[in-house]
Amino acid sequence: MIRLVVTDMDGTLYSWIDYIVPAVEALVSSVERSTDWPRIKIVQALKKVYAKYESNEYPFVLQESEIFTAFPEFGSFDKLIIEPAATAFQDARKKYLQPYPGVIETLEKLKQRGIPVVALTDAPRNPVQVRAKLLKLDQHLDAIYCLPGFEFPKSDDGEKKISRRIEQKDQQGEYRAACKVTELPRDYEKPNPLGLRRICEEMGVSPTETLVVGDALKKDVAVAREVGAVDCWAEYGTYVSLEYKERLEIISAPAITKRHAASILDGDARKNAHPTHRLSHFEQILQIIDGSSGRA
Repeated sequence: MIRLVVTDMDGTLYSWIDYIVPAVEALVSSVERSTDWPRIKIVQALKKVYAKYESNEYPFVLQESEIFTAFPEFGSFDKLIIEPAATAFQDARKKYLQPYPGVIETLEKLKQRGIPVVALTDAPRNPVQVRAKLLKLDQHLDAIYCLPGFEFPKSDDGEKKISRRIEQKDQQGEYRAACKVTELPRDYEKPNPLGLRRICEEMGVSPTETLVVGDALKKDVAVAREVGAVDCWAEYGTYVSLEYKERLEIISAPAITKRHAASILDGDARKNAHPTHRLSHFEQILQIIDGSSGRA
């Protein structure tokens, strides 16, 4: 009988690629209009900072990039470059960041059944909490386990002035998820099974009574099998157009793409893949749970 569901987030509860590509492109276009810099120079400047913080959603990317070096007076830089770029990014993210069909309804049904659902993701805490709040996933998940978040630069640092708005919102808990959020050590990143084992231990559920769902064969399915959990491959999360793959390669640092879009890099693994369950929709996990408990 399944007593616990552990789910990946990117590519399983929502499509990371479908929102991060247009969001970063919108930010780049805004900076291009504000500065008249060549697009390639802007992209490469941002990618250096993204790579450093392992996230395409690092909120201080502009003021920590070489773009700020060219326009070092923070007041005008903030108003004329940062604010319109941040608005462009946020508007695109709001438009394109959507849960996969059936995700919210399935999470509600699992809660009604008394089956806890915990997210296990390799993303840093900061953007994880923002996405969870925007999609209201934090109202349906019992907990989120993620990698450590990035530290905000100090606002009194004369060389790295930042927008105090973000710092104040963070201090007021505006970015904090409603559910419990736990930062795992960096070496727990999947396919290390220690994160999944820790979740099972802290939830008081045996791995054999745990259903694990994720879009990456090497980082989700393989980990589930290693600990003895029921593995479900979210195959629907691997359907990404060639156009989006190419656009992602342009704007995203390679290490970030590898972490968040591992499933699209699993080409060789798919040829010999034999997951216990293949999902074309997230809600199919209800049928698997029913089958494990003998319900028709």
